[in-house]
Amino acid sequence: MGFRDAITRVFGRQPVALPAQKLVPPSIRFADFSEYPPEELVPYLDRSTIDESTLTPAQAEWRRDGVVHLPGFIPDDITEPYIKRREAHHKQEGWLIGSPYMHIPEIRDLALYPPLMAKMQELIGDEMFLHLCLTAWMSTQRGWHQDDYLNPEFVNSWYTAAWIALGDIHPDSGPFEYIPGSHRWPLMRGEKIRNLLTEEELSRRAPGTGFNHWEKFSERFVTPAIDYEVAMFGKPPVPFLAKRGDVLIWHGRLIHRGAIPKIQGMERRSLIAHYSAIHHREDMPERAQDHNGQTYAVFNTPLVS
Repeated sequence: MGFRDAITRVFGRQPVALPAQKLVPPSIRFADFSEYPPEELVPYLDRSTIDESTLTPAQAEWRRDGVVHLPGFIPDDITEPYIKRREAHHKQEGWLIGSPYMHIPEIRDLALYPPLMAKMQELIGDEMFLHLCLTAWMSTQRGWHQDDYLNPEFVNSWYTAAWIALGDIHPDSGPFEYIPGSHRWPLMRGEKIRNLLTEEELSRRAPGTGFNHWEKFSERFVTPAIDYEVAMFGKPPVPFLAKRGDVLIWHGRLIHRGAIPKIQGMERRSLIAHYSAIHHREDMPERAQDHNGQTYAVFNTPLVS
């Protein structure tokens, strides 16, 4: 069964191809490195058959689009302390570790804002905890991708991320963009992707850290495969042109990207935070709580500027 047939089988909605385009499928297709997880292993709202009459408005939006928009959700008195701390850093790329919240309480106060944590629990059906923050004030310029494929296979979409606007986002700055409904696509699997890499790519290590960045090397075939499916899906990208305090929560399988700025170097103030369900991350056993009782993962990583 093909990728498009699988979407129809699971959700009964046929993607619409763009008739004006004559696209040549890439040699490695999205179906070659993705699969549908078993229904009993994914959150309730991701299952093919549920009682939709019981859903809250946020749950209905999540199920339909794979995102939830929260305009003006975080008040200025919550964003302001972090904005001041971040301005004092004077580096557009932010801190160079994934867990700066370990060292900067202003990040924890913002990313673990209790109403935000409660909203994610409403969507996923389990209490959530923080384990990654991206602090750059510019577009990542990363191509179309999902997030969940970077997790262990047992996570299976018990995962969310939040884009928290810390200023008004200009369309020329390279805004966050997403494809509505793409969270219903199969889940990319890291193991399947690594099996398509060369031995040289798998053995290559970054200077200083010794890490193998297989996810970066795999972009040579992942990016064209997703580009092709996005074009065939027929839904235009939606930019998140937010104002300060707006939040977008997105699904771990949502196809999204950081658009290329029309004005290179243009500031794009945000905090991007990633979360997992507390009972679905046995690989992150060390945890702590902030003063509001919200949970975050503990790592032994120094703060790198």
